[in-house]
Amino acid sequence: MAKPAPPSPRPGSLLPLAAAAGVLLVAALSWYAWRITTAAPPAPAPVAPAPAVPAGPPPPPDIPYNQLVTLAAPVAAPPLELPTAGGKRFSLAEAKGQVVAVNFWATWCPPCAREMPSMVKLGEELAARHPGKFQMVAVSVDDQPGAVQQFFAAKPYGGLPRHVVVALEPGAGPVTRSFYCRGRGACRPEDVQFPETYIVDRAGRISAVVVGDIDWSQPAARQYLEALIGA
Repeated sequence: MAKPAPPSPRPGSLLPLAAAAGVLLVAALSWYAWRITTAAPPAPAPVAPAPAVPAGPPPPPDIPYNQLVTLAAPVAAPPLELPTAGGKRFSLAEAKGQVVAVNFWATWCPPCAREMPSMVKLGEELAARHPGKFQMVAVSVDDQPGAVQQFFAAKPYGGLPRHVVVALEPGAGPVTRSFYCRGRGACRPEDVQFPETYIVDRAGRISAVVVGDIDWSQPAARQYLEALIGA
């Protein structure tokens, strides 16, 4: 005789089992999540220190324009060795012991052209009066060959000055920039404007600055240079 089939479970009899399984699943997932959140985080990978960022140049100090301004603390003049319009070379190191006025200019610069006659005149007079003790140096930053000779061929010069050195650094190169940066902290490219003059004393230090043009026939300019020459 065949055994009778077991009775089929009633639909409601599976609910307690399903509920128990759900509770176990939720508990397992909660425990897993707790392990993830409470586990120690992995050690961070070593990071190389960031390279030091050099400080930018100091802002240009507030130096009045069109005045001869003496520096409270003279600074050593940077090297200067350049060819001259006369085919020679000028070296500031070889002029140590002299007072040297270094002017940066260009033929296309109206204020430069305005101050050049009085500057050349004073340079010629002081060089003749104090031979071997004073030198005026006009550093042209012109890019065009022959522009300087053409400038001085016109009146009132009639040729290159006899006792004023006309040096050449086309495009305002490292000599020009180093004088501007060391002399008055004007280290940014836009700070290099013309004309400017730096007075180097007998010890090779920048002792005064002229930002812009001045009338070099003023008694104050001559008196200051004469005092430095005689110091």
